Amino acid sequence: MKFLTKLKLTTFTISALVCCSSISLAQIPQIHQIAQMENTNNSAPQQSSLPFSDIEKNVYKSEIIRAWELKIIAGFPDGTFAPNKPVTREQAISIIVDAISTMTTVDLNAKPTRPVRLFTDVPSDRWSAQKIAWAQWNIFPTGTLTGKFRPTENITRSELVDFLRKSAEMLKVKAGRSPALTPTQQPINFSDVSGYNQQLTLQMSAYCQIASPLDEKGKKFAPNKPAHRDYTAAAIVRTLKCVENDTK
Repeated sequence: MKFLTKLKLTTFTISALVCCSSISLAQIPQIHQIAQMENTNNSAPQQSSLPFSDIEKNVYKSEIIRAWELKIIAGFPDGTFAPNKPVTREQAISIIVDAISTMTTVDLNAKPTRPVRLFTDVPSDRWSAQKIAWAQWNIFPTGTLTGKFRPTENITRSELVDFLRKSAEMLKVKAGRSPALTPTQQPINFSDVSGYNQQLTLQMSAYCQIASPLDEKGKKFAPNKPAHRDYTAAAIVRTLKCVENDTK
């Protein structure tokens, strides 16, 4: 007998094998085990290699996966990432500080080396307080005009890109380089920005396309729309990659 495929070992097949082939009774348990393993492998459901169940068709899939690999983002207990869920300002800062820590030392217990007025709406016992304070001392040296951070408000797309520009400049300085960000491509002249946002998006679209069209389509940046979890992860990963290349 030359081969066996998906063997079902009934009384009849066992008898047939012994009768009509050179297989002995002693070999039957081994054949049965092989057949069981083959049937198990063939019937086992295919498991997804993605870390989250809802990013398969997401335009930022590869960057979400990279952010997950860097351990700067996580999903929810049900296995989803919720890519279209808005990100709050404190959540954004938390992820950004974690991302920065992959490239330079971040000591959340360090004290500022200059006088700093802490944000008045971030109590010291808030879960994000240490990271917001670190960011205030290292990324936003001038603080804010109002003295408030507004931690629970959704961060807008333009605010996120502004945070990332300051983070990239800080990382370059930490690496002993000029804070100037070296363009990597032609800037995108978005149709729905003006003033400060136009200057910001021109610069940051030319820097590894950290500022990119809404959902990566068309010519609109949507500066005042909330930054969703998928774009936030992608923009942060692009920032890290660009700074890494910019400091070689």
